[in-house]
Amino acid sequence: MQEAGVQPDKAACNILVENCCKARETRVMMKILEYMKENSFVLRQPIYTKALETLKAAGESDALLKESNRHLSVHYKKPEPLVKYTVSDTISIDQRLVLYLLTRKHFVGVDFLLKDMMDKNVFLTAEIVSSVIDTYTAHERPHGALLAYEYGKKMGIKFEKILYLSLMGMFMRTNSFPKIVDLVKEMVKSGIFLGVNQSALLIYKLGCANKPVSAAKVFDLLPDNEKNTTTYTALMAAYFASRRTCKGLEIFKEMKDVGIPVVVGTYNVLLAGLEKSGRVVEFEYYRKQKKQIQNVSFFENQESVEETSCNMLFGRDYAS
Repeated sequence: MQEAGVQPDKAACNILVENCCKARETRVMMKILEYMKENSFVLRQPIYTKALETLKAAGESDALLKESNRHLSVHYKKPEPLVKYTVSDTISIDQRLVLYLLTRKHFVGVDFLLKDMMDKNVFLTAEIVSSVIDTYTAHERPHGALLAYEYGKKMGIKFEKILYLSLMGMFMRTNSFPKIVDLVKEMVKSGIFLGVNQSALLIYKLGCANKPVSAAKVFDLLPDNEKNTTTYTALMAAYFASRRTCKGLEIFKEMKDVGIPVVVGTYNVLLAGLEKSGRVVEFEYYRKQKKQIQNVSFFENQESVEETSCNMLFGRDYAS
């Protein structure tokens, strides 16, 4: 904690001494006791009892312990027989320490602990790792959130969809794009899918951030039944937004070739992209095609779910 620039307070010192007792780390315990003595911190009665038992079992002097906890050493009674501690007890202490630092917003300390636990394969519950990620996303700390995510991934923790969405949102807001595609890959691997509308918005926003390659990778990861009018239109919009006009036209033609329905929202994207790139002849040609399908839609007076979804996302006021 001190290496991470976090100065432990009384509660943290109690947790650390308890952890030392369980791990039989008397040398580290002595350093903590010295620090507590210098800062006038004292142990709780149960921790003091455990520390005394541990030092005696190791054949170490208990002078420093008693000197820094005079109020307890005077009234100390004969301890109960030393109990055997299990690995799960130590893990419990580690979890409590992470939560304690997280509550106090000692984020550097949490990062330090996570790195250490990852190296030593110390397990934290999914709930605690999710809490760390939720707190980090709320405080816009992408590097810490990514560290906690990588820790959970290494430990085989299965995250909920809402957590993936929180991470994606934060990475978009902080312009940290490299991991977004990896997040989508992990979601698909776990059998979690964004859904058509969320996928389309993500693809489009990646294009607006001038990341058309990432947008295309997300599109490629979609299941076949989600590669429809809405997501194709979003990919086309992503290319136009990143000034890749030829690629946007290529996607439009691919839609028609593979039989994906082209709707008013698709034409809105196409026309906005052509207009901004100064392609007047093509703009006029496709403007007439849009008018034709609008007339057909008016007389039929009905829209499919797919058409409605695309038209809502890329409505009349759309601009690439």
